Parts: sequence; C-alpha cells; structure tokens
Amino acid sequence: MANEVVVSGLSDLISGEVMATEFLMLLADRDNSILTHPALFHATGNSSTSNVVRVPHLGLGGYDLLTATTPGSEHANTAFSDGSTDVTVAPRAKVYSIDDLAQYVSDGKLNAMALAQDAAMSVAQTLISLIANVADDFTSQAGSTGVDATWNDVVDGKTLLGIAKASGPMLGMIHPRQWGDLEADALTLGLAADAGMGGVINVGLDQFKGRWLGVDFFSSSAVPTANGGADRAGGIFTRGGIAWADVQLAAEADPNIIDLGRARFERSRKGTYLMTAYVTSFMAGVSKAIDGAGVSLVTDA
Repeated sequence: MANEVVVSGLSDLISGEVMATEFLMLLADRDNSILTHPALFHATGNSSTSNVVRVPHLGLGGYDLLTATTPGSEHANTAFSDGSTDVTVAPRAKVYSIDDLAQYVSDGKLNAMALAQDAAMSVAQTLISLIANVADDFTSQAGSTGVDATWNDVVDGKTLLGIAKASGPMLGMIHPRQWGDLEADALTLGLAADAGMGGVINVGLDQFKGRWLGVDFFSSSAVPTANGGADRAGGIFTRGGIAWADVQLAAEADPNIIDLGRARFERSRKGTYLMTAYVTSFMAGVSKAIDGAGVSLVTDA
C-alpha cells in the first residue's frame, strides 16, 4: 500500500508538543510554619526615624537573688543588670518582568494571582533563610566537625542551654543532611522506624520533623555550611536566642500595590517595553540576641 495517512506525514497539521493542563513546581523549601514558633522573638519597629530596632534585655523576673543583711546596717543597692540587641532592618525585593507575549502563551500559569501567592511564600522563606544564617553564631557549640550528627549532640546542646539558665520551648533548626544523620542514629539505637520520642522516623519530607527530646525540629536547606564547607551549622535555641524585626509600611492608595501584612506586592506596567513587572518587597533583619539562649550544632555536611 502507498499514500497512507499517518502521524509522521502530518507535520504541518499538528503541534510539536501539547502543553499539559497541570504543571509541576520546581523543588524548594516551602513550609513556613517555623515562623510561628514561640522560641523566635519578633520585634516590630514602631518609629520611622531609624532602620535599627533595639530589643532591650532586662535583669528582672528573679535574675538577681537576695543577699544577707547585717543588723543595724543599711543594705547596699543591688546593681541592676540590663542589655540590648540591635536588629538592623534592610529592604529586600525580587522582580519578575514578563512581556505580553510570554504572559499570553503561559496560559494563565504566570498570572497575577499565581505571582502574588509566590510573593507571600518568598517573603517567608527569605526570613527563614536569614534566621538560619544566624543560628550558627552562638558561642556554645555541640557536635564535631567532620562527624555525623547524633542524638548525643542534641543532649549536649540541651545541657549547655540548661547550664546557661535558658528556659522555655526549644527550637532546632538544622540542615536536611543533619536530620538524616539523626534519623540514622535513631535507628542504630533500636528505635522503631515508625514512632518514638514524640516524633516519627522516616514519616516523610515535611520540614517540621516533630518534637524530639523536647526540641521542635525543623529542617531547612538554608542552614549554612561551616569550616570551609566541610560541615553544616544549625542550631538549637530558646526564646531570646534569636530576634527578628521588620517594619510595616503605610498603606498605599494605589490599587496596583497590595499589602501583604509586612510586605508589598505590586504591579508595574512598562508599556514601552510591552511588559509588566511584578515586584515583591519587605524590610526585615535578624540578629543573635542573648548568646546563652542558643547553641550551634556543627556536624558533617
């Protein structure tokens, strides 16, 4: 037979590819639940005269003990202890500029709603990244360079916090490699793969890993390297160890600017380029506060 009509002969009538209605998101950290943890101290700037938010430290609540008195003698004044942490707030932003044809052929996948959702998630993940890069600044340190993380390291970290008189809920912010090492160590200790210590081993890849030995663990790829890239430097801390601050800008009457709470998402038309820019911005900063309220966890990368 000859002249059969087959697909290979219809190149002028069919598309090279057909775009699926569904789409996949590239891999990224997207869980922002860590930001609601009580161990994180949030200070809001309430003055427009400075970009530095000062967090005071007060030696009250039983900080100083009473001392013995001498009959017939005036008791000396107790020196009042205080301190402070300065958190410098700086602007951060990202911009997607999309021309009209790209907007058209993307078939709604790059519309304003999708980009606004991305804006809210990006602000949260940027803040988490800033926090992760401070968790390695504590003077006290648990773990050993070039050695996988173990639960003994976690116990050592808790011990150091207790010696420093830290108290309250504990937050562990570690790299996925460090968490994987802790999972492996738990299995060598005879822990069942489906339960134990208030959390679950190998339950999945969510960033919140459960409460283990009293520490709420979160993993983040933003946890930095240390010692020339040989290690990862996470941290375990209580309230007061890390402080973050932001500022809330005045609302704009411009309908193209959307208030995201403490961030902005705005649409900026560039007509001469046949293009629309979508701008996400916020102003925030993170600092180590009370050094004794945190321990850096440095283990093999």
